[in-house]
Amino acid sequence: MVQTAAQHTGIESLDRFLEHCHRRQYPAKSVIIYAADKPDVLYYIVDGSVSVLIEDSEGREIVLAYLNKGDFFGEMGLFSEDDNRSAWVRARTACEVAEISYSKFRQLYQEHPDVLFALASQMAARLRDTSRKVSDLAFMDVTGRVARTLLDLCKQPDAMTHPDGMQIRITRQEIGRIVGC
Repeated sequence: MVQTAAQHTGIESLDRFLEHCHRRQYPAKSVIIYAADKPDVLYYIVDGSVSVLIEDSEGREIVLAYLNKGDFFGEMGLFSEDDNRSAWVRARTACEVAEISYSKFRQLYQEHPDVLFALASQMAARLRDTSRKVSDLAFMDVTGRVARTLLDLCKQPDAMTHPDGMQIRITRQEIGRIVGC
């Protein structure tokens, strides 16, 4: 069964939500959000895939998450307006992204609370994923973290079934940025 975007996100009024958004196209590898920018926009992935990452002062990166069609990002500023963006978001593939200002989103969820519930559900899932990643960093060796990452990557929409298992397109450097080594 193929899920529609509305089923994937749990937003019954997805079309109504998207009517309020400005859609933009981003080529692969382009930066959509810069860390330290002032947050004022919520994003929704209409098509494509992005990486959420943090970078240290020496330019080393850690990939926090891959987000795909039906996922929100840029939501943390909705709840803490005084803080700047904490992570970079970069397009992994060519993306179509719907953007909505925080003020317009606040008006919209008054009429369509399912939009806010879908966002909260995604945030809860990401918190679980982040908790697991912190646990992995603390309690697993590198081999275990790489194995877990490969299993997780096989669940991504761009993973392809292959006669010998699953095929994923990723470099060793990218795996290192995911597992923190």
